[in-house]
Amino acid sequence: MRAALQVPEAVLQQTFADLSRMLPEEGVGLWSGSGQEVRTWTFLPNAAGHGERRVRFTVHPQDWIQALVSSSERGEAPLALVHSHPTAPPVPSAHDRKHWYYPDLWCVIVSFADGTPRWRAFQL
Repeated sequence: MRAALQVPEAVLQQTFADLSRMLPEEGVGLWSGSGQEVRTWTFLPNAAGHGERRVRFTVHPQDWIQALVSSSERGEAPLALVHSHPTAPPVPSAHDRKHWYYPDLWCVIVSFADGTPRWRAFQL
């Protein structure tokens, strides 16, 4: 089991701000850094079909590649794929588990279900 992620308050607040702007749809992005220390939040557009964005996310391959290239150029590694649950708790849904294609990354879920963002990290 890997050590827990260390997320600076400024990165966490930027993550919450960007994801909250996507409500009532799910938002998505990448945390990158070094070791387990998050340094950078990169917002990514949710490329899921318009009617699906309230319950799932998809990252367009070109957006994903650009995020990885940018992380590498900063000397960082991808650490976590972060997405929001507008009305559900911060636990992976059946869809999240079935379609998790990032075994080396943390799955971080930010929930807005009770109005205050809460997050949890999982290793899927």
